[in-house]
Amino acid sequence: MASVTELKTQDDVDAMLKASHDGPVALLKHSVACPISARGQEQFVGLEGEGDPKLYAVVVQYARELSGYIAETLDVQHETPQAIILKDGEPASVFNHHRIKTADLREAAQNAA
Repeated sequence: MASVTELKTQDDVDAMLKASHDGPVALLKHSVACPISARGQEQFVGLEGEGDPKLYAVVVQYARELSGYIAETLDVQHETPQAIILKDGEPASVFNHHRIKTADLREAAQNAA
């Protein structure tokens, strides 16, 4: 199973953005109550191969303000589930709902590298 860092504070988000300057990172915003989010999370954690990006996640029910901070900071409209590939502190690719697929996330991360 892939190791995912849970974001709980704005400092956590800022650290993730800083890490994206060293290479692409992947962020998942998801809900614990939605079956579409569960499927998106399953696809997201499929990024566990060598060369795959570091993974971060935020559960929107537990961190609504943080989810808003992320949307504002990245200038990306909030949706759930949502996977974002970040490079150099900016969104390189955004995937929502059923578009969250392991292969597409991997390809986007490789393209951002």
